[in-house]
Amino acid sequence: MKFELDDKVIQFLAQKGSVDVTLDLEEMDIACCLGRLPEMKISLAPPAQEQGNDYRHFSHRGVHLHLSKLLRSQATLTLHLSGFGPFKKLEASGVNLVL
Repeated sequence: MKFELDDKVIQFLAQKGSVDVTLDLEEMDIACCLGRLPEMKISLAPPAQEQGNDYRHFSHRGVHLHLSKLLRSQATLTLHLSGFGPFKKLEASGVNLVL
């Protein structure tokens, strides 16, 4: 698996005081025929120790990446910033959510 991290992402993580990025699946119940709506949740902390086996762990450019085993990833995972000023947030591409 390849990773692409922009220099701005590395700077953003340094500003936040984090070297960990966790990509997890968060399921939201909705009042619809689907019953649930999966969303990708990105946090700047490692997963809880008791959940460590539920993730695939990688390191790239000094950043520890923790990907939930429930997420399907493409050949290249890209982390980038969106927003501006105090509204910046980390986003990922190259991840497929399964309904």
